[in-house]
Amino acid sequence: MQTIFLECDSVQLVPFSPTDINLVKDLHADPYGNQCTEYSTNCTVADASELVRSALQNQADLGFGKWKAVAEDGRFLGWAGFAPVSETSEISLSYCLLKEVLEQDRNLAKNLCSALAKWFFKNTYFSHLVAVVRTDNRDMRDVVQETGFYHRESKVIEGMQADVFQLLSPSMQSYLMSA
Repeated sequence: MQTIFLECDSVQLVPFSPTDINLVKDLHADPYGNQCTEYSTNCTVADASELVRSALQNQADLGFGKWKAVAEDGRFLGWAGFAPVSETSEISLSYCLLKEVLEQDRNLAKNLCSALAKWFFKNTYFSHLVAVVRTDNRDMRDVVQETGFYHRESKVIEGMQADVFQLLSPSMQSYLMSA
């Protein structure tokens, strides 16, 4: 039986395996899917391999990472989860789902981001979570803002021009409201 880290609507988040590299490469070969990455050109096999490797390493080291998104029948839908941001030592939420999956369910990305944020604050001690969004990814920008993230700053992160959005943990929000 495969570990399911999170279920949201019809999507299950499960661990990657090394055999998923070509699925990730194909996802990011599409211009829509490529907006979810720091790559200015198409994702190579080496890039996809590094995404899978770092997801597995982060899971082992931190207890969370990027996870493979699958349908209930096991069909690959994309990925979603968390990764450390080397420039800021923060944890960033991100996702990349097949365009046709998002078109079939217009609320899926928002529901998934909300469920991920709740999972993160329930299972970690962090005071906040960020979402690093490429400036050309309007869809993700809208989703994270609808989920409650607010724009904190614009800067170059991992070689890409990005906007950094932030969401405070419920305890940090309560603390600030009582101050």
